[in-house]
Amino acid sequence: MDLNVLLHGNFGKLGDAVDDWDSMTKKLETLERDARDNLKVKATRAHWKGANATVTREFVEKTADEFTDAHTQAKSITNILRDVAEELSDYRKHLEEAIERGRKKNLTVVDTGCGTFRVQMNIHPDRAAKGTKVPEHDELDVELLRDEVQKILQKATESDSSASRVLKSLVDSVKSGFADSDYADRDAAVHAERKAEKDKKDAKEAADLYARLDGLDDKEMKRLADLTGKGKNSPVFSSELMKNLNYHGRDGQEALLLLAGGLEGGGRDGHMSAAERQLRDALSANLATATRPDSPLGPSGGEPSDWATKLLHAAREGNGLPAQHPGALDGGSTGLSTLTKLMGAGDAVYDASLLSYTGDEIRDYETHTKDPYPLIGDNWKGTQEDPMAGLMKAYSRAPGAAEDYFDPSKSDNLDYFLKERDWPGGDVENKMPQDLVDTSARHYFGDALEAASTGHAPGIGTPKIPAEHNSVQAAIFQHTVEAYGAGSIGDPQGGMPAGLRGAMGGMMSDYIGDIHQILGQERNGATDLSGLTLESKDLVPVMRAMAEDGHAFGQVHDAETTYVAQSIEKYDGNTFVDDKDPDARKLEAFVGQSNMALGQMDAVRADVIYQMGEDKKSINNWNKMMQYHMIGAPVTGIPLAGDTIQRLVDVGTAEYVNNLNSEVDKDTRQNLAQHFSVGHKQVDAMLEEAVKKKLPESEWGLMDKDPGMFESNLQIAGLGRYNDGLTQGSGQMGKVTD
Repeated sequence: MDLNVLLHGNFGKLGDAVDDWDSMTKKLETLERDARDNLKVKATRAHWKGANATVTREFVEKTADEFTDAHTQAKSITNILRDVAEELSDYRKHLEEAIERGRKKNLTVVDTGCGTFRVQMNIHPDRAAKGTKVPEHDELDVELLRDEVQKILQKATESDSSASRVLKSLVDSVKSGFADSDYADRDAAVHAERKAEKDKKDAKEAADLYARLDGLDDKEMKRLADLTGKGKNSPVFSSELMKNLNYHGRDGQEALLLLAGGLEGGGRDGHMSAAERQLRDALSANLATATRPDSPLGPSGGEPSDWATKLLHAAREGNGLPAQHPGALDGGSTGLSTLTKLMGAGDAVYDASLLSYTGDEIRDYETHTKDPYPLIGDNWKGTQEDPMAGLMKAYSRAPGAAEDYFDPSKSDNLDYFLKERDWPGGDVENKMPQDLVDTSARHYFGDALEAASTGHAPGIGTPKIPAEHNSVQAAIFQHTVEAYGAGSIGDPQGGMPAGLRGAMGGMMSDYIGDIHQILGQERNGATDLSGLTLESKDLVPVMRAMAEDGHAFGQVHDAETTYVAQSIEKYDGNTFVDDKDPDARKLEAFVGQSNMALGQMDAVRADVIYQMGEDKKSINNWNKMMQYHMIGAPVTGIPLAGDTIQRLVDVGTAEYVNNLNSEVDKDTRQNLAQHFSVGHKQVDAMLEEAVKKKLPESEWGLMDKDPGMFESNLQIAGLGRYNDGLTQGSGQMGKVTD
């Protein structure tokens, strides 16, 4: 920057630009808020069908997101312009002060053009006059003034040029639409720019190390792990790494697949070391970041980039090199499995576009290939090598993407996986050891379903009881229940794949508010929370099949116990003992529903034990698995609102566990009401605990008043509803086994 420009230039236009952009940012903020609150929220909650549920909702949500990005970009531009305007004003002030200090020493600064200047002595017209004194200076004063002015001009030049550079970079960072980079000022933008340059350099170093992976020493392996781990969330690092990969003479997408296969197979010695596992997980994260919308290799308009499509092509087709060639890449199920295992590794979250594109590619491959899974299709190995396994694992970490992929109003993907797909190894899945079941493709499909239908990652417990779900999540859950409802009747072991039982328990516990209504009421319409239109005859067979897994059944039972406790806690103490209380009828109805629901759950539990016959070891193991969940929120993760509710849960679960039957014979199975009462006792214990917490001891005797609210309307009437539940539940599981 020239001295005269900084000293005398008109910065007014820059100030006007700041004002204009500030005004634009405020207008866009209003538009963003309207788009988010009035467009996106309403579209998300709308119960649309047909084209509105697909095309319209997607368009509205995408448009609303564009307003958000437009506001973010405008705010960043405003912040950068305001920051540079303030900086240039400060540098002008510093320059004026420096020149004034020089003038006091008879020095001046002269602009010589093209960014240069010189410091010279002022020529005073009266210098030779008798008695005239002018300020004196020496060579050091000249040098100090020159250096000070030079530093000021350098900083002003850097401020001006870097602002210009980052503004252009901000606008050019996306192919279409608006950037979502949020910069507080010019320094933040410049810092991001410098980080990007370093990330590019680090990515090239990492790519060079990957090229020599087979011969790296421990120090180099650590360096590679540090580089890839540090850059796993950087779109610049990750995209540059993907573009520069070279391994066994192959580059780009082929190199990535060869590396993934080598690391998965144990790398250098056939056994995956901790360092190699770390590299594989980081490579997965790098791929996920490189294919995000904010990455150069990311999707455009929701469609995968050319780089991503070429990656899928390489995985499916291989490269045709002879098997003995070190760079040979197998296609088909092997190549696709290599890719999805990488995607499923670690904890990386992938963009929906790559996930859905990968799913479509695998589905197209297996439906258009005569024998898509040779050698693995009919045995347990198929459940481990199925390319859908890694993909579903990745989907389970991206609930929003899973919801979109399985949305029955958008595609037939859900029906394909639930009803049509010929799962490799599916015929032997229910006979496998539990550790293989837990690492099977169907298990990971269950995890993805749980994420899609609940809106959160599986296995973390129910975030809220009762939870609410949007229409798409509810549709996925309902379709899943309906798919296994009829097929499970009379065949609990074969009616549901073993790998899905745990996920079904997670889903049912998340929908426990709806399930309570379905089991406890004769609904004439959809459930209040999630709008389910299921009936108990649809639900009970699925619950029975799920209950083959004691953990899964215990999770659902625990959720129901918590739901009952939370609901009981809402009532005033007088409501439990006074049938004239305004809320007495509501409490009576709820207690009846709770007994009815728990009666059907006990019918399920009785059938599980009965089917095990005299196998005491299996019965005890199943009871222990279920009891693991019968110890309250600290272990299960189910949220509770205060000590009182926790106490109700503890009392209820203790009563339940202490009265569990250890065996069910034929007579018991056919006359459950004469032998089972544990669920009813559980509710009674919770009711009694509530009274003792809410009323003074002098009024506890009202619980035994007969006829009375507690004795007749809650306990006796509740027992009748419990027995009804036992009978109904038993009848909905199919013919009683002889």
